[in-house]
Amino acid sequence: MTERETARRAFAREFNDATLAYGERTDRSPNFVITPTGALCNRLFVVGVLTEVENIGTGGQTLYRGRLADPTGAFTIYAGQYQQEAAAFLAGAAPPVYLAVAGKVRLFSPEPGAYYASIRPEEINVVDRSVRDRWIYQTARLTLERIGIVEKALASGFGGEELTWHLIPSTADAEGVSKAIDHYLLSAHKLQAYKQMVLNALATIVEPAAPAGDLDLAALILDAIARLDGGEGVGYEAVVAEVAARGFEAEVIDGALGALLDEGRCYEPKIGVLKLI
Repeated sequence: MTERETARRAFAREFNDATLAYGERTDRSPNFVITPTGALCNRLFVVGVLTEVENIGTGGQTLYRGRLADPTGAFTIYAGQYQQEAAAFLAGAAPPVYLAVAGKVRLFSPEPGAYYASIRPEEINVVDRSVRDRWIYQTARLTLERIGIVEKALASGFGGEELTWHLIPSTADAEGVSKAIDHYLLSAHKLQAYKQMVLNALATIVEPAAPAGDLDLAALILDAIARLDGGEGVGYEAVVAEVAARGFEAEVIDGALGALLDEGRCYEPKIGVLKLI
């Protein structure tokens, strides 16, 4: 019996940036996706908001595709005949809802230069925002740790297999880091972009204090969405007009709306339409 691989943590943006598969591609050997910060992922544990789900199966086949959003992007999850419990769960799911998902990763490349990363769920559970926030915190911590290891690897002067052996005492991702550096041509500039991604994600779990005497813009936007939504969502322009009447500039409202979408406090069931989570 093969040992089950540990489910790793990564933000959606980093996972979707992955273009490197590693493994023997056999049923008995684990296959991995190596992310840009060097995480060797056979399985992932992710938490986010399920914003949409649809049955894309053809010819009588069942295949559900879901979009699970975190503050950096969205994971794509698929469940079909080989994930019957997960497929049944998605069939009855009513977005938006916070979900925790653990499953196998897959990197599909239909043509040169095109890559699509996805998760085949093994377990799905409904959770609340506090669980999502804790996942963001822990995933941020682990991502920054990986970035730190990559930075040390770049400064070491080693490369290839020599770098792998150099890193083995300090990380279980030694081979992943070594291969990621070569494949993604990692540099301080690229790592800085992922550091900023982490900081942006962490900012969504910290409630900013409203300046004394100022109106809470986020609260006004969420209130407008709640009041104007007749059941199918409310148009973006209607929300902006409603809040602008309270004295805010459209550009400021647009920025605040973008932050609320990133935080998972509202979502777009379709482009230009807003609903509360």
